[in-house]
Amino acid sequence: MTIGSRHQQRGFSLLEIAIVLAILGFVLTIGLKSTGAYLSAERRQTTVARLAGIDAALVNYVALQKRLPCPADGRLATGVEVPRDTVAPNIGTCTVAALNNGVVPWVTLGITEAEAQDGWGNRISYRTSKPAAAGTALTLDNAMDLTNCDPAGTRAVLDNGGPPQNAQICFSPTAGTPADNNRPSLLITGRGLTVQDGAGTVLMNAAGTTGAAYLLISHGENRVGAYSSGGQVQIGEPPNLPAAPAYEDRNKNRPNDPAIAMPPYFVDAPQSDVPGNTQFDDIILRPTVISVATRAGLGPRKP
Repeated sequence: MTIGSRHQQRGFSLLEIAIVLAILGFVLTIGLKSTGAYLSAERRQTTVARLAGIDAALVNYVALQKRLPCPADGRLATGVEVPRDTVAPNIGTCTVAALNNGVVPWVTLGITEAEAQDGWGNRISYRTSKPAAAGTALTLDNAMDLTNCDPAGTRAVLDNGGPPQNAQICFSPTAGTPADNNRPSLLITGRGLTVQDGAGTVLMNAAGTTGAAYLLISHGENRVGAYSSGGQVQIGEPPNLPAAPAYEDRNKNRPNDPAIAMPPYFVDAPQSDVPGNTQFDDIILRPTVISVATRAGLGPRKP
């Protein structure tokens, strides 16, 4: 056997194998990261599309019912809004427990269960106004009807709307000029939900006219506080699961908390994957009260 033939039969050295494995490992790592980033982006796009679909279904519900639905119980597979309160003084409102732990009522809205889930397969949370002063909750009968409001109106007192379960609504005179009516701001002020960014800046103010009619919340890739499709809270619940980052804590569901209290505001912060209190991957849709009413054909008269 010649020296050349012996050289041709020699296998790879350990160094050569190590170099090849290192290159393969590097290529696989880059590939996995690229695939992970692609899947994450795709799931976010799916989530945004589903939030828009739910928003459209809610607007359609408002057009037919002139009110917002209560949330569905996130622990159950019924997909039906929880019954409204029948006890004074909160007749017609949703229970605080439902408001603080509710998900999109897909059956009530006429959409599929899958359409009420985000790109990570979790149920999308749904928040609307809590019981407050009589006649202010947006789940009361006629609460979203602004058709008798007039931008030129000067009347200072709202109509009581009829029975106790009905909302305060803009006054509709049997005769007179538009100035006899209420301005839409009189009806909207004090309703809806307050939203802040992570730094505490108010983005939507329920005490003014910019409150959110509702929030649709996907709890994102980290799933903090989300209800799974099986009705279990994924992350952020004691005793053996990590707490939510501070920015996401306001938005999570907390059915195991014995002292359920709806937070005074919710958070919509810039997206951040950096671990810690400022981590935030929730995806939120938050339309104003007047925008929902207008899209539902129940907006105020044009000036």
